Amino acid sequence: MAHEPIPAAAFSATIPCHERPELLAPGLIQMVHAKLMRTSKVKINDPMVGGLHYINAGFTRQTTQKSVVRRSQQYNLAFCPAERVDQQLEYICRMGKQYIARWRNPFATAAWLHVTFVRCHPFDDGNGRMSLLISSIPLMRHGFPPLCITPSLRSVYYDALNIAWEGDFQPLINCFVDSMNNSLEEVQRIMGAA
Repeated sequence: MAHEPIPAAAFSATIPCHERPELLAPGLIQMVHAKLMRTSKVKINDPMVGGLHYINAGFTRQTTQKSVVRRSQQYNLAFCPAERVDQQLEYICRMGKQYIARWRNPFATAAWLHVTFVRCHPFDDGNGRMSLLISSIPLMRHGFPPLCITPSLRSVYYDALNIAWEGDFQPLINCFVDSMNNSLEEVQRIMGAA
């Protein structure tokens, strides 16, 4: 599954959490999701909203009442039931604030946030991109660039996510570090060619 690019407005909306993790809240996550989905799955000109928009942008599955079970060759995951999504999102934010502020290993924090967010799957669409944004907060707080799963590590990422789903986060942490190193090498290669 390839992720669409993350709009700058969605990324910018998470920046205050880098310095102030206490700002991480379900309302912020829903606002970021609305910004993220502005360019995806549009409904033609709704006079009540004006212009084109994503039908469920910023609304959790608890509101839309959509259930999700993801099956593919790479993984088979059951997500949080729709009626418990808002409660789970509140838990992710409450624990995430503490972990971002106190854990010394930002990669472990990023892995925990990533897995719990993906496991919750709070939105109808855009959960992969949202999990990358949320997981980037502890990394950027410690001076690292945001997460980007490089195409060369996509299958390693899915394998690591499956292992983390069972409780062992180390392969996902390693994947994040390797992907970040690959991204930085690519930036250096591009800058060297300029």
